[in-house]
Amino acid sequence: MKKPLLFKLLTIGLLRLLLLIPLAMIGNSIDERKAYSEQVVQDIAKSSSYSQTITGPLLVIPYIKTERIAYLNDKKERVFEEKEIKGNLYFLPELLRVDTDMNTELRKRGIYRAHLYHTHNLLDGHFSVPEQFGLGDALTHYQLQPAYIALGISDIRGIENALDLQWNQKTLTAEPGSHVNALGNGVHINVGDIEAAKKYSFSLPLQLQGTGHFNVIPLGKETHLELNSDWPHPSFIGDYLPVERSISSSGFSARWQTSFFSTNMSEVFSHCVNNRECNSFNEIQMGVNLIDPINQYVKSDRAIKYALLFIALTFAGFFLFEILK
Repeated sequence: MKKPLLFKLLTIGLLRLLLLIPLAMIGNSIDERKAYSEQVVQDIAKSSSYSQTITGPLLVIPYIKTERIAYLNDKKERVFEEKEIKGNLYFLPELLRVDTDMNTELRKRGIYRAHLYHTHNLLDGHFSVPEQFGLGDALTHYQLQPAYIALGISDIRGIENALDLQWNQKTLTAEPGSHVNALGNGVHINVGDIEAAKKYSFSLPLQLQGTGHFNVIPLGKETHLELNSDWPHPSFIGDYLPVERSISSSGFSARWQTSFFSTNMSEVFSHCVNNRECNSFNEIQMGVNLIDPINQYVKSDRAIKYALLFIALTFAGFFLFEILK
């Protein structure tokens, strides 16, 4: 290679490096503002409520079980001792319907903004309690206690109404705490004594505020979720996509439907309760994320990448021109 050509090649490489310096500075500034924007969203959510996930409702019947334990005494004689064990019977809904109307709200802090939502939810359906509570002849060893309905709500700060449950024509008031570790935060409603081989219907209005995305864990043997919103840019998330959806400039509507055959919820929930490994249970969700399609930071990042391309092409063309000349 001739020295003048080598000198030109080195000069072009140096100029490219010099031009990359301001691009790198601009890129760092974009990354800093993007990180601050995400921090602002988290701060707004922290002062109001985070994204929401509804889990339940779930019928819980506490019990005291009497067991006879055999052991050998000091005289090597076999004796029996009765021991009481406390636990819970769990029953998932036979049918769960969730009808949701979502209104969005824009909150700003300087040039940064976050999208909040307010949902009006109606949870209704029914439980079918099996004969002998599914225990068979072992029922005689169980002392069943008054039951309660447990409902998981990921961020209880977002509850905006007094929760009154319609339970077989009775109105019952909710109390804080789900009392079920698998559900996390939430509420519970005492429903009293439960009879075997009986159907119990329920209806619960729930007004909920959240930020970002909204999810439902389909606990029912058959679960239906209908969601209507004024947000025109939904991103459907979770393990199940809507079976029907309609999106327009004025908002969207979507409908989900699942069953035990598609979710394997009964087995997954039992594994969560018995082994305290609930990752698979918590991952079975369906819902929506309210995305912002006009993200200035994404557009700026793309502009930086195009600038790198233009610089490379410009100097490559100049170098090719010098060689051909």
